[in-house]
Amino acid sequence: MFNLHKILLVSLLSGLAGPALAEREVHVVSVGDGHETEDYYALPEARIMVDRRGVEIGLVLLDNGELHWKIEATTGTIIGEIIRSGPGPRDSEVTLNGIPVAGVQVSGLPLAFRPLGREFRTLVDSVTDIMATERLSSFQGVHKATDVPVRVDYIDTRTAGLTRDYLSQRLGESDDLPPKIRDWDRNRGDSTEFTLVFDENGITLSSPTGTRRFAVAPDVTDVLLPAAAVYDPGSQMIYCVTYGDEGYLYSVDVQTGSWAVVTNLDEYDAAGLLYDPENRLLIATGAFSRPGEIKIFGLDGSRSSIFIPTTGFPGLTDLFDYGNEHGPPLTPHVFSNGWLLLEAVARGGSSNPVTGGYRIYAVQVDTGEVRLLHYSND
Repeated sequence: MFNLHKILLVSLLSGLAGPALAEREVHVVSVGDGHETEDYYALPEARIMVDRRGVEIGLVLLDNGELHWKIEATTGTIIGEIIRSGPGPRDSEVTLNGIPVAGVQVSGLPLAFRPLGREFRTLVDSVTDIMATERLSSFQGVHKATDVPVRVDYIDTRTAGLTRDYLSQRLGESDDLPPKIRDWDRNRGDSTEFTLVFDENGITLSSPTGTRRFAVAPDVTDVLLPAAAVYDPGSQMIYCVTYGDEGYLYSVDVQTGSWAVVTNLDEYDAAGLLYDPENRLLIATGAFSRPGEIKIFGLDGSRSSIFIPTTGFPGLTDLFDYGNEHGPPLTPHVFSNGWLLLEAVARGGSSNPVTGGYRIYAVQVDTGEVRLLHYSND
């Protein structure tokens, strides 16, 4: 837990009378680099204007460690607590209406610039713990400060992620979903009898009856970068997908060992693959920065696709450092009546939801509707 040095700072209260103060608001301002002044020896500055009359304010100021926070408050605005933090050193200074403020340094809060990503979720959890609240009143991130003050003068009611457990409000209905989609999480402990290992030279299929190796046939396009593979025991066919260059979907007949190219992917990078035997469809999800690029390939030659941005999946950006790294893939598990069930698991976690952060979504592949069905942040 952070070693807090709390202070009470009250601006002039002229004009206030009578009514009790509203519940304290917590506003967070994050600045990367300050505004350079003409004073060579002075710290770069970040100016803040707080105008929340009749409300007690808690301010959380985040920087890289070398900044002069120049805070001004309007008459009637009460600043009850200021916390200065960030990942850098503790050389920053804070003044309120020109008066130096001491003892506000706190260690270790992450420096985030937008209300998305794993670092921001860590920030929300930490600040709400410190301030004993369930929600941030506002968050503003500025990479480079100017001589124009950042104004703290409103409550942000539109950004859902400012609430500590915001995903509980984003869960979608499941009663109208196909049973295979609705009940998948309940039956997720069922283990598969088949394991596939796909590499540049072939595929290994392991089952209770033994292990077989299927080397890539010399008459098919070379396997460049293996991505995913699935096995359909009904037809005894393996389907696998590669990424990089053109990208290809392959089939492998387990009975004969013969390989074939199902289709060229036209430079589409896939990360996940599902085979739906009922409709004879191969369903792929995108790799890298486009996990929501979903393509459906029919064995009859038909094709369809839909793209859903990463931010269109509630809570998906919480699982990684959004904007600085690629997120986890969306693994397809079940397709039924136009609905596709997808799962994302935080890297470094476990596919077991008891121990790893995860998200489970249902996607309507014709309309692009996304529903969050289950989640964990552990």
